[in-house]
Amino acid sequence: MTPQHVLITGASSGIGAALARRYARPGMRLSLTARDPSRLRQVSNMCRSAGAETEWQTVDIADAEAAGQWIADCDSHQPIDIVIANAGIGGSAVIAPDTGEALSAAHEIVATNILGVVHTVIPLLPRFTARGNGHVVIMSSLAGYTGLPHSPLYSASKAAVRIYGQALRRLLAPSGIRVTVVCPGFVETPMSASVREPRPMLWSVERAAERIATGIARGEREISFPRQLALLARLADVLPQGFVDSILIRTRRNRA
Repeated sequence: MTPQHVLITGASSGIGAALARRYARPGMRLSLTARDPSRLRQVSNMCRSAGAETEWQTVDIADAEAAGQWIADCDSHQPIDIVIANAGIGGSAVIAPDTGEALSAAHEIVATNILGVVHTVIPLLPRFTARGNGHVVIMSSLAGYTGLPHSPLYSASKAAVRIYGQALRRLLAPSGIRVTVVCPGFVETPMSASVREPRPMLWSVERAAERIATGIARGEREISFPRQLALLARLADVLPQGFVDSILIRTRRNRA
């Protein structure tokens, strides 16, 4: 089925903005949200120039009531076919000092990267199941495969939504609802550019958006890229933990 209405959170920059541009076409309705109104307006205007009907609103997805109301309003205007829970905190904002993340940072990461996904997805599930169709897309990360010492809570948050997506897929499959979890590696976005560390196998944001949109159209259960880095991430989860610890601890020490 060709989607007619796609809702994207975190759509003002990075992968979210690139996905909005990728889906923009005549006959498409895009519902876009983020916290930066000026950048969100620019993305909306670009999508409108490509022929899409766009609606945007600044919403804090950590606010369950505000997010739920806006999402319900969007779906009531026109049934949503695909929801992409993309908004999240990353980059330099999630790099932990040697003593670990501050409590305030921990709360923000959990509120946005975990609860923000939940607040985006749950309001649509009764509507999707009632219609017998719909596609949930959850943005995780290759960091969700193993605990990275430079960002413990970020790794944990991405692991949490990855497992949440897997469980939802198994729960909702009998109702005809598809669920895709996206696990990108390094992508050239303002968020990733804020990290003063090597970014191996860096993808352009346009390439990432194309891979994600193609995978969604195919109904892939999990989209992970680049392939070589995804393989290393999976291996880190099954290799002896002492071996993995020694490599990751040494890597952090060398970058300090």
